[in-house]
Amino acid sequence: MSKKLNTSVGGTPTNTLFNYFSKSPAVDKKKLNPSAKTDPKESTTEKENLQNQQLKVKDAKKEDSKPAAKRKLPISDDETGNGQRKRKRIVQPESESEPEMEETKSEDDFSDCASDYEPDDNEASDDSGSSGEEEVSPSENDMSVDSPTPKKSRKKSKILNNNNNNEPTSKKVKLESPIQLAEGSTFQEKLKNLQSNAKKDASYDDIVTTTSNLDEPVVWPHQKLEFLQPDKIMDKQKRRPDHPDYDKSTLHVPENFLNGLSPGVRQWWVLKSSNYDCVLFFKVGKFYELYHMDADVGVNELGFTYMRGEFAHSGFPEISFDKMSTILIDRGFKVARVEQTETPDMMTERCKRIKATKFDKVVAREICQITNRGTQVFGSQCKIGPNHQPNYMLAIVEQDEGTWSRYGVCFIDTSIGDFHLGEFEDDKNCSRLLTLLSHHMPVLLLNEKSALSQRSQQIVRTVLGGILKEQVPGNGNQACSAEKTLKLLAERYYAGNGADDNWPLVLRTMQSDMDHLGLTPNDNYKLALKALGQCIFFIHKCKLEPKVLPMARYQLYVPPDQLEDAKPAVASTLRRSHMVLDATTLSNLRIIGEEHSLLSTLDHCCTKFGKRLLHHWLCAPSCDVAVIKERQDAIGELMRMTSELQEVRALLAPMPDLERNLAQIHLFGNKRIKQMDHPDSRAILFEEKIYNKQKLLGFMAVLKGFNALTKLPTMFHQCETALLRRITQLPESEGTFPDLSKELQYFATAFDHDAAAKTGVIAPQAGMDAEYDAAMDSIGEIEKRLKSYLEEQERHFGCRITYFGSDKKRYQLDVPESHASKANKSYSLEGQTKGKKPCRRYTTAETRALLKDMQHAEETRNTVLKDLARRLFEKFSNYYDQWKQCIDCVANLDVLCSLAEYAGQQMVICVPELVSGTEQPFIQLEEGYHPCVNASTYIPNGLELGTASEAPLSLLTGPNMGGKSTLMREVGLLVIMAQIGAHIPATTCRLSLVDRIFTRLGAQDDILAGHSTFLVELNETSLILKHATCHSLVLLDELGRGTATYDGTAIAASVVNFLANLKCRTLFSTHYHNLIDFFHDDKRITLGHMACMVENEDNADPTQETVTFLYKYTAGACPKSYGFNAAKLAGMPQGIIKRAYELSKKVEAIALQRKITTKIVAATAGNEDSKKEKLTALKDLLKQLKMCQV
Repeated sequence: MSKKLNTSVGGTPTNTLFNYFSKSPAVDKKKLNPSAKTDPKESTTEKENLQNQQLKVKDAKKEDSKPAAKRKLPISDDETGNGQRKRKRIVQPESESEPEMEETKSEDDFSDCASDYEPDDNEASDDSGSSGEEEVSPSENDMSVDSPTPKKSRKKSKILNNNNNNEPTSKKVKLESPIQLAEGSTFQEKLKNLQSNAKKDASYDDIVTTTSNLDEPVVWPHQKLEFLQPDKIMDKQKRRPDHPDYDKSTLHVPENFLNGLSPGVRQWWVLKSSNYDCVLFFKVGKFYELYHMDADVGVNELGFTYMRGEFAHSGFPEISFDKMSTILIDRGFKVARVEQTETPDMMTERCKRIKATKFDKVVAREICQITNRGTQVFGSQCKIGPNHQPNYMLAIVEQDEGTWSRYGVCFIDTSIGDFHLGEFEDDKNCSRLLTLLSHHMPVLLLNEKSALSQRSQQIVRTVLGGILKEQVPGNGNQACSAEKTLKLLAERYYAGNGADDNWPLVLRTMQSDMDHLGLTPNDNYKLALKALGQCIFFIHKCKLEPKVLPMARYQLYVPPDQLEDAKPAVASTLRRSHMVLDATTLSNLRIIGEEHSLLSTLDHCCTKFGKRLLHHWLCAPSCDVAVIKERQDAIGELMRMTSELQEVRALLAPMPDLERNLAQIHLFGNKRIKQMDHPDSRAILFEEKIYNKQKLLGFMAVLKGFNALTKLPTMFHQCETALLRRITQLPESEGTFPDLSKELQYFATAFDHDAAAKTGVIAPQAGMDAEYDAAMDSIGEIEKRLKSYLEEQERHFGCRITYFGSDKKRYQLDVPESHASKANKSYSLEGQTKGKKPCRRYTTAETRALLKDMQHAEETRNTVLKDLARRLFEKFSNYYDQWKQCIDCVANLDVLCSLAEYAGQQMVICVPELVSGTEQPFIQLEEGYHPCVNASTYIPNGLELGTASEAPLSLLTGPNMGGKSTLMREVGLLVIMAQIGAHIPATTCRLSLVDRIFTRLGAQDDILAGHSTFLVELNETSLILKHATCHSLVLLDELGRGTATYDGTAIAASVVNFLANLKCRTLFSTHYHNLIDFFHDDKRITLGHMACMVENEDNADPTQETVTFLYKYTAGACPKSYGFNAAKLAGMPQGIIKRAYELSKKVEAIALQRKITTKIVAATAGNEDSKKEKLTALKDLLKQLKMCQV
């Protein structure tokens, strides 16, 4: 009988959540038929166990209190065997009929009074998300009937207080059967009663009771639902996945299935059907519950355990939302937070106002926020994470023009509120789009289905293959357009014109000059505005519009290489010319990245906003000599001010991410959330006190941070360089660091910081807020009435009486047992205690009325206090420009300190000299080190390009593994460092400004895009030939390897000739020694090689040849590439190497014979002097031919 009478959380008749999966209690037929020969001892034991059943239920309250998420389940004896825990589970037939589903229509719902649960002040909250254990409440009456896993102590009361009183009695048999069992006078009568009740269930014979180990795979009911099967699944519009307009974010749930559910269960399925791609965190009481397929995610990803029961079910307490949601979001899931938006009392009032159906009798729940990687907003339940990198959401709109495209882009960081939008033309290789993706790699892509060209789709599949993707409507009422975007912004945010015009400047430039209302887009920005509309659409879909758009700051995005094409309206903002680093260069030179990149080498920043600024500097180095010189001087002064440098780094190290904190505080003070009737304004949070406390602690930490930053002007008052003075001194000292003393003083005295940190409430001083004073006066008046009534009761009972209870059970009259006889019918007994001082506790109509008045007054006070905190945050946000100016100054200082810290750690360092306006661009580098390599093991190199003695193009040869590619990367990285203003690891460096760095390094194909190695090489080379200028730096490594030798040599020679005519600084490495013959007398080209020492050269046995790499750049050409040495180092068999050497000599001999023939023919013509020179050349060739004999 233990299985049937078990009152555990799952698998019992009272487990009404999703009870439609089980049509009757799990009853073992064998136990229904007692043996004729019953052991008297066993019968007596079972009878005693049955009689003590209710004592066990009462004793459940005495168990140790567990953390909220851990609901420990008792395991009956018959569930354990051979040391293994087992579960009994009801399994339905595969083809379940509709009449069986109808039987559960009128079951008690799990959601009617969830909000009655109030967390006990002494109750511990646990951050762990384990969901397979039961919470034991300190008070039976505090438990929520709404919980989908009814607690032991509530079993009896829940059955007796069934909310659905309109059910026919016949349909309540299953719920009442446990009570009937307890009413029998003997064990046999109870057993007969049990059998008769079981037979009343029409579907009893269809239920199979199985016992399986928990380690065995379990088939949950949701895995057998027909409309979830792959061959049956449809979206909400009944479209199959092969339909072109299929919407994977929705699910078709049959109406007859929904009508057979209880109200709360139906509520879950309705929300899931509209958000099928989300994991629903479904609020029930103070827990977020996960059901069905979402429960599988909780178990697999969060380490939860399934709760006992016939359906998949897991969950965690509300306080753990941040932790659990962050884990899922980081793993690519989409999380929908579903909150209760009304209390049971509010539900009752609502049902009175309407003609309520069964499905209306459930507390309202709404989705308050949908979050994935690209829509993270740090609200009251979420802390700002440690990751400093922005999480961009990118919308792309393309207009395909055949061989080129026009793109409209909008990328935003919802955690800060930065909106970047722009429109540009791009070539067939999508060079500008790739550069955008390299500088601002998104985590979420938005685009219309089938709206991108094939080349753009290739980029989505390859470069953006690992990010989240969402499709926005391309047709219908929800389709976005530039006109709709402007209309929406005008209606909700930017009303008015003329003097009242509050449109941001960037959006104003995108509007037509002919339309003063701002509703007509400029033809040059239609695609950009459409992309912005797609971002707004998705933000609105995720319930984030009132949280993000009010703090939006719009910035115009222009591709770095499009400065000359800039429109006059924005030209002034683009004259801060920056070096162009495209996607290929960023990747080939490893400028950004987490390990062994230039960014990771230079990043000694103490603040997260400083790290973001350094990333920006490296992606767009300056081309303004004045800016670079200022930075160099500032870094030099910081290196001399060693004590101040360490002091300021110690000051900045504990700083929070102030930039994101500003956005968070703006969200806390945002009144639009309530004005726009956002669900969050109605959400009932059980841990709101904790969240409010965290809000205030975070706010005070921000104030503390800004207070600490006010020391910077004093700390650097003696600095001399212009840049340091500008970013650290106050305006009166010709600086731009804002004076925050007045604002900080206001917030320091606006409320009691210590009290707020303890209570989580901002309480103003008396007389500061009229509404608060009125609420406190009302509470004081009720307290006086309570005191007066208590004195009256003391006179009535003739003894000392106190009030007992807390929260909703306050103001019970605690009357000693000896005087309790004076209580008449007007006194309701609420409880009593035994012991040395026995007493009884009563309530009266008067105490209940006073409690209701007090609760109303306290609610008024809390509402005022809550809005008071919001207004305080709003006032802080009103000074946003000053706070942001301070952060910008500190970010610049942090980056300069980081570069000074890097310079101080180097063995060799210099300040590069940059010049502009030279006719012939040049670079002079002496003893330079690769910045990302350990200097103690690196051999420095120097070179000259474009000087009086050296041509701008160097044809670089040398042995395999001789260091050619390393030298090219070193030069590129040192140039970038020089133009961000950093000191570089070299003895000396002098160069003219570089406007763009082009690279063609390494050999790799792009299989996903269908590009061979050679095609990838030529695509990169084509970009160089189209966009390089005389001020560019070109790094070309072994062009032409992916095709036939003659084709590759010819293409390489043609490219070298083009770049030599362009006179840009170029390092062109090659193993085609014919190129040396072509250009060895060309004055436009200088020859260089990586030096090496060779022993046993030209030996008959190539395996005896030894090459020692010197890794030094030296003038002149290298005669060979010494490929057999590389083969020996790779461990190839000696026989293979010797055979290859023989073949090499044969091929070389054939080539030399052709050369000799050509020279002989040429020598027959011409004068005597030229003949002598040609004969000398012939002798050299004959010597080489003789050496080819093996």
